[in-house]
Amino acid sequence: MNYVITKGLDLKLSGGAPDSRLDFATPDTFFIRPSDFRWMTPKLLVQAGDRVRVGTPLFCDKKDGRVVIVSPVGGTVREIVRGAKRVVEALVVDKVQDSDPVATVDFADPAEMQDVRGLLLRYGLWPCLRQRPFSVIPSPDVMPKAVFVPCFDSNPLAPEFNVLLRGKEEDFLFGLQMLRRAAGDVPVHLCLHKEADNRLFEKAESVQKHYFSGPHPSGNVGTHIHLIDPLDKGETVWYMDPQEVARIGAFFRDRRLDFAKTAALTGPAAGQTGYYTAVYGADLSGLLKEELDTDKKRVISGSVLSGNMLDAFPVLGFHDRQITVLDEGGQRELFGWLLPGFRKWSLSRTFLAWLTPKRTYAVNTSLQGGRRAFMMTDVYDKVFPFDLMPLQLLKACEIKDLEQMEALGIYEVDSEDFALCELVCPSKKEGQKIVEDAIFELRTQN
Repeated sequence: MNYVITKGLDLKLSGGAPDSRLDFATPDTFFIRPSDFRWMTPKLLVQAGDRVRVGTPLFCDKKDGRVVIVSPVGGTVREIVRGAKRVVEALVVDKVQDSDPVATVDFADPAEMQDVRGLLLRYGLWPCLRQRPFSVIPSPDVMPKAVFVPCFDSNPLAPEFNVLLRGKEEDFLFGLQMLRRAAGDVPVHLCLHKEADNRLFEKAESVQKHYFSGPHPSGNVGTHIHLIDPLDKGETVWYMDPQEVARIGAFFRDRRLDFAKTAALTGPAAGQTGYYTAVYGADLSGLLKEELDTDKKRVISGSVLSGNMLDAFPVLGFHDRQITVLDEGGQRELFGWLLPGFRKWSLSRTFLAWLTPKRTYAVNTSLQGGRRAFMMTDVYDKVFPFDLMPLQLLKACEIKDLEQMEALGIYEVDSEDFALCELVCPSKKEGQKIVEDAIFELRTQN
């Protein structure tokens, strides 16, 4: 099936990652953060000073003790960092020097769906899965109606999936089989970019392949779900990143437990760009030394549109596959809007840069305007490909009118689906935070 996205926007930034490897030595310090797993309340299973191995449970979900987060390396728990109200912010693990970050495990071949789920839960691979609605780790007891594997990313400066999966092709194909078995033989949808090199993904059997073209958010899983198999209240679908599928494939195929991931370092303010491989939770200070040593740059884990700024723990988020570096803005510009703006991006033709449509831009973090009340405009509709009313839905989310939110289709969207609306919003509303807070309220009420 082919889908053409006509409503959307490609933000063309400079600083893409070339197909080359960056030098990055495995660090000795790892930060495991509960905040990487949306709305999980952690229950600690280790204390400072405990020795751990690859696969040792560090904490579990307080609401469901079967869902555990395990150590990605062997070493010692140096510290448990707590924030306000004693909330656990990170577990600091010091790796044993020269230890192997890959563990070999032994188990019988799983015969039934529950056997597969049990192994994923036991060895800390269940959190690789997420569900819609709410984009949280799914309950092990819920049966999804479908599984989605988005095989391309349309975000600005997004990495190439063929590079991310290089050397993991057979693991990926085997992982699809095990994912389908874990889901209960429901439809598995591979979502591909029509113009990309899809030779690997087209080898997959017993899956449904869908081809997308058009601007961002053509690569968002929310767009795929909305067009292929829309959600209604009470329904659930799973989705998983292709690298996580390959991780599961290696686990069942070779009995190998490995939490390494390939990611891209990108951005117009990055000192170097390219791809690197690191185990989850690795301290990236060595890779980002130049960027982290100044307050004139902002380092983001994930996309520039919906990523999270790196704080005291310089690590890539569990579900992220790129790091983006931007210059900090906020400086006043001489003559401002009066200049022709040959190097300034704008959705409208405010600046003359529209005369060079292939230009890339070195944007910064400036807000480019002041916050104000909601303005009635059709600008959201130009970048929102869902068959929903984005302005009305965002207003319902802001006042947390749960009945109105449900009537307007809140179960079909998540915060990242409003990233472009936030980008082009003339009122400078924090649309993603508004939607996330509203969805959290909806989930706690259900």
